[in-house]
Amino acid sequence: MTAAIEIAAADLAACAARACAAYPDEACALLEGVRDRAVVRVARVHFADNVASDRRQRFEVDPRALLRLHRTLRDGDTAIVGLWHSHPNGKAAPSATDFSQAYDPDLAWIITAVTESGAGEARAFRLGADAFAEISLRAPS
Repeated sequence: MTAAIEIAAADLAACAARACAAYPDEACALLEGVRDRAVVRVARVHFADNVASDRRQRFEVDPRALLRLHRTLRDGDTAIVGLWHSHPNGKAAPSATDFSQAYDPDLAWIITAVTESGAGEARAFRLGADAFAEISLRAPS
């Protein structure tokens, strides 16, 4: 079970910048990396178009980007280990919509709050049977 996610400060800053650029829409990305026991280590952030019908209220990673990344990573040492998205004018916490659309309990989630003033905090979560549970979000050691 995932207890923590490690992501470089520069990658987290890039996510914050993407959240600001997409505001007031939600922005999203796929997280590439490795799982080392209970820790997910992000090696690269792959920003993707949000193709949701209502991008201000939810996100949907462009399926072409998802398929392309799966193909690229197929025979490598890394995999898709998580999702990142922003919550415009919301909290850095999963919404009911996030929970209803979550499909893989092995993926870690990072959510960044953003307003017209800029990006706020980022927090990390894993999907449980009945809800999301917060996990540690930290820089690599």
